[in-house]
Amino acid sequence: MQEISPTTGSDLDYITAITPPDGTLPPRASTPVTDADRVDLDGTWQFRLSRSAVAAERHDLAPGTDGWKDIQVPGHWPLQGFGDPWYTNADYPFPVDPPRVPSDNPTGDYRRAFTWDKPVEGRRWVLRCEGIESIGRIRVNGVLVGVTRGSRLEQDFDVTDHLVPGTNLLEIRVHQWSAHSYLEDQDMWWLPGIFRGVSLLERPDGEIGDLFVRADFDADTGTATLRIEATEPARIDSPELGITGRSSGETIDLPGAEPWTAETPRLYTVTVSTAAETRTLRVGFRRVEVRDGNLLVNDRAVQLRGVNHHEFHPERGRAVTPADLEANIRTMKRHNVNAVRTSHYPPSPRLLDLCDEYGLWVVDECDIETHGFLHQDEEHGAWTAPWKSNPSDDASWKPAYLDRMRRMVERDKNHPSIILWSLGNEAGTGENFAAMAAWARHRDDTRPIHYADDVACEYVDVFGEMYTPFARMDEIGRRLDRIDPASTVDTLQDIARRRLPYLLTEFGHAMGNGPGGLLDYRALFEKYDRCQGGFVWEWRDQGLARPLPDGRIGYTYGGDFGEPVHDGTFSIDGLVFPDGNPSPGLLEFKAVFAPIRITVEPGGDTVHIRNLRDFATLDDTEFRWTVAFDGMTAASGTLDVPRLPAGTAVTVPVPATPPGDGERVVTVTAVTRSGSRWADAGHEIAFGQAAGHRPVPAPVPTPRPGAVAVDAVRAASIRLGPASFDTGSGALTRLGGVTFTSPPRLDLWRAPTSNDLQTGQDGSAAARWRRANLHALDHTVLAVTETTGQIRALTRVAPLARSFGVHVDALWSLTGDPGEVRLSLTATPYGAWPSTWPRIGLRFAVPATYDHVTWYGYGPGERYPDTYSATRLGRWSAPVTELQTPYVVPQENGARGGLRHLTTTNGHHRLDVVAESELGFTARPWTPEDLTAARHHHELSPGPETVFTLDIALDGIGSAACGPAPLPADRLSPRTTELHARLRVHTAG
Repeated sequence: MQEISPTTGSDLDYITAITPPDGTLPPRASTPVTDADRVDLDGTWQFRLSRSAVAAERHDLAPGTDGWKDIQVPGHWPLQGFGDPWYTNADYPFPVDPPRVPSDNPTGDYRRAFTWDKPVEGRRWVLRCEGIESIGRIRVNGVLVGVTRGSRLEQDFDVTDHLVPGTNLLEIRVHQWSAHSYLEDQDMWWLPGIFRGVSLLERPDGEIGDLFVRADFDADTGTATLRIEATEPARIDSPELGITGRSSGETIDLPGAEPWTAETPRLYTVTVSTAAETRTLRVGFRRVEVRDGNLLVNDRAVQLRGVNHHEFHPERGRAVTPADLEANIRTMKRHNVNAVRTSHYPPSPRLLDLCDEYGLWVVDECDIETHGFLHQDEEHGAWTAPWKSNPSDDASWKPAYLDRMRRMVERDKNHPSIILWSLGNEAGTGENFAAMAAWARHRDDTRPIHYADDVACEYVDVFGEMYTPFARMDEIGRRLDRIDPASTVDTLQDIARRRLPYLLTEFGHAMGNGPGGLLDYRALFEKYDRCQGGFVWEWRDQGLARPLPDGRIGYTYGGDFGEPVHDGTFSIDGLVFPDGNPSPGLLEFKAVFAPIRITVEPGGDTVHIRNLRDFATLDDTEFRWTVAFDGMTAASGTLDVPRLPAGTAVTVPVPATPPGDGERVVTVTAVTRSGSRWADAGHEIAFGQAAGHRPVPAPVPTPRPGAVAVDAVRAASIRLGPASFDTGSGALTRLGGVTFTSPPRLDLWRAPTSNDLQTGQDGSAAARWRRANLHALDHTVLAVTETTGQIRALTRVAPLARSFGVHVDALWSLTGDPGEVRLSLTATPYGAWPSTWPRIGLRFAVPATYDHVTWYGYGPGERYPDTYSATRLGRWSAPVTELQTPYVVPQENGARGGLRHLTTTNGHHRLDVVAESELGFTARPWTPEDLTAARHHHELSPGPETVFTLDIALDGIGSAACGPAPLPADRLSPRTTELHARLRVHTAG
């Protein structure tokens, strides 16, 4: 028998239909609290997976119990043992031939039997499906009631006439691919299934219907106004607002109401009632507008210190729980995030409730992305050619585009946290987006429109861009930008666009170690009022959990499930790790974008405090100070800071303290005065620090006259006080009781970061380092000489097969301390170097029993040239294992900078390193080569050595995986460098 193609068979045409959903009721505003009844259908369902839609149809012809297994709803079937996930960033995982999809179209049949004993007279019952990927055909007791389209869009079906007393059967057939998959090509895992809730909602006769809350605030007069529009006439009450028995549709003046902002999220409880139903709303008053080139809320320009938020859990995918979402919001608030872009689809309504309650600005984004069409014009090449066959400019798709916008706006319109509607993401431009913007303005004139792909800003109110280079942002800030960067003449469109505020829709791509350069972005945000912040990409690593044989959990990315087309590690680009723990990138974000700027003046006698909030005072904040000498706290207290309204600053003295021995460091922290839903009392918001002058080290020794060459043939080693050196290489092999399993020698390599790799591009920093063979260095001894109290080794360090390298002059000398030697090293490059250096430092290894490090320097976390704001000077201590940052994709990590003193011990002997020049360090239970070779963190295993690097300098981090490389000031260009340090060994105790 010939198989009917699912793209042509008449019974299956709904799969390739480009129309809006079938059988749905008009969308309405989400209302979490109502006295109307609700029946929750989440939980254990029965499930059967077929390889295609046709195979599923054949199962219908032979009904039975074979093949049915239990599955959890909400959930995705690939994460519950049925098939596999598939990750792409931009490419479609099927041929681009809209509206057709593959015949082998995984199809999941869900069914749930439930007992019905609810009344049906005088009411309707609505089946609500909150999220089904990609489409779902719904039957109740064998009767077709409709088809969902729009995976992240709530859809309601009237099933009243299909319910019967007793046992009922709900069946939902879900297809992984459909015509609407072409509109859902977001950067995330393809995860089919019923991933949000399913419920039955009572709608009694005489119910309220839809509600539109118009809650305005006039900052000039301080007066709020409230008008609630309802489908049916309704009564409005709010004891908090002094409202009793007012009517829907009536405008109510409220001169005493407080405004809602993300800093002061004041919500009022309002009830809306008819004889049949009462709903409880949480209302916030604010006004959003674009005026005089700025995005204003309550008549003030706001700075968006935001993140792009995918809904993701490492075990459940996009089937997130309210607890998951609240944990995210709390972590955001604790790390000074004040805005969320719901990339790239409307989120669970609970997330928006939480943003209203906790206080976060929201850009609510429509469920549209057609990124894969960008790469279809081979003649001109990707990123420069028109979007061939893109649905965004195809009028036949317009109803689908408008339906998606309508469903988002209608569901979410009553949330005060939403200040911008976003039409979608990376879907090109065209008439369908223009139509969406026009519809949204007609329906809701209280929120501006955003969409980054409208480069000319023909139908949006905000100019948005992604990953803009710093120089171009400076041009934009000065309002000198042109739509065509090659043009030398201003057009009317150029002039019109310059009147719009500017947002970075995405920036600071947080892939692996990074993002670097956040301080450079902040400088531009603060320099130009047009540049009103943006959203770091992205909130969380999209790494799916995979149990390992040893009981640990590993995290996966594209290609780990055998996908033939995928985008590899590009899913691992979040500010928090898959398990929800903050990465160093989030700590950097917190420090850079803190809403309080604390500048301790050199010398530490005064401190400048600036309130960077847009609305709130610092009355909720306490300022604490400490004075330390060489990292040991000598005095502390609380500063007396006057009231600081938003945007103001003050300079206050730090109390005088007695002098002490060593380096004086003054630290001032801003902490919460009392506890809240998102932080305990004493939670640190921001800090500032100033260090005094470091003690001047002893003069650097110079080679003494009379040195003679070491005879490497007659003796294998030579002694210098407590130290032993190899005569052939001049390398230190032993110091007192410490044996160097790998002697100290110059190193230039680091395991490339995701930003170094730039997703494998030929022009990446990592590619240049590889071509320069920096991973394959030869150390050739040129001379080893000795004289009284000194040993000198001259070495050439050079990449294999290359004619450039570094001359190293290492002078070891005695200091007078019986367990100590001093190293003075100079590294001088020669030849024509074609690349930067990843690092330059001295690498050595000791037995793995030296598994703990204490240091005085910057910490507690990692520090690089353009990611250092979260670290502070102090004394720190940690096991070597805890000095590793567990990036899902192994790469350079864990560098600590500003080292003054370092100690490691095995319980018997203690090795000290005292820095006499600018130094940092890493300490690892594996080698940089191990880091370079490993593809997942769980593949790393501690070895027999602890590997140290004393870093003279490091290359910057940047965000070149998708964005700017480090600025020149943060690059490590080949140059003469020096290292001066003392190494000593003592018996531990």
